[in-house]
Amino acid sequence: MSVYKSLHRLRQYARQESELLVRKAREERDAQAARIDSLRAEVMAARAAVDPDDANALAAYQAWRLRAEMNERRESARLAQRERDLEQHTRTHTDNVRKELTMEKFMELQAERALEESRRVDARKMDEIAGARRDPGRSE
Repeated sequence: MSVYKSLHRLRQYARQESELLVRKAREERDAQAARIDSLRAEVMAARAAVDPDDANALAAYQAWRLRAEMNERRESARLAQRERDLEQHTRTHTDNVRKELTMEKFMELQAERALEESRRVDARKMDEIAGARRDPGRSE
């Protein structure tokens, strides 16, 4: 039974590790989404600050806007990668939880079987004792 306990402990560690990876991936994804929101807010604020009658300011804004858009695309690609990482870690975590629960159920069944076998052995002994009392001349 100690082998099963060791395997169960390993399953618990794997589940805990995958849970931490999911939490970390979720935090990274949320931080990336916040960066994108920040970039978008910066673009909106810059647009509001540009004087539409000043051609030089509009040209500078358009050049800056182009760089900001490229930056946003790059950050969006990173966000998509973080989403994929989170999905992978979540799948792994779900699998680890299932494995741990399976091991727990298996150990419970093994314990029940051992208890049942112990009861059978005790019942046989009690039957033998009762039989010996009924038949005092019988020797074993």
